[in-house]
Amino acid sequence: THGTERISSTRVREALGRGDLEQARHLLGRPYRMKGRVSHGAKRGRGIGFPTANINLHRRFSPVRGVYAVMVSGLGPTPLPGVANVGTRPTVNGKDYRLEVHLFDFDREIYGHHLEVEFRLKLRDEKRFESFDALKEQIQVDARVAREYLRSAGPHDLDSPQPPGASLQP
Repeated sequence: THGTERISSTRVREALGRGDLEQARHLLGRPYRMKGRVSHGAKRGRGIGFPTANINLHRRFSPVRGVYAVMVSGLGPTPLPGVANVGTRPTVNGKDYRLEVHLFDFDREIYGHHLEVEFRLKLRDEKRFESFDALKEQIQVDARVAREYLRSAGPHDLDSPQPPGASLQP
């Protein structure tokens, strides 16, 4: 409990399912994070100008799903900003849950590295696109919104779930 409030894993999962990262942070006492090892993917993101670090989640269901502004630890002394998708990748008929992270202004081979991905802001739900061109256009919008949010929030500002005037739907 926290004061008179009962804290449970069910409440945390419900908050995450709603995209309410601030409530989840309050319940957990820290930001929500996922950890995993970077594995090889199909390299589709690289082909459209958005290479991703692919992390298999090894679970049938994830409490978070969609596109997020994130900070990533495990590649140096300070966390790196990025945009992430958690889900099954419906545009490519994916089946398994996967975390794919595009790191901004980053170009290194990181296969095998263990990363910790901290979710800062839900941008939108995952959806199927009719073409890779449409997907690429949406990723460009998502990346721009995530950069702006992370720049305004700062790398260590955990008390601001959303900057003034920010739009959750790019």
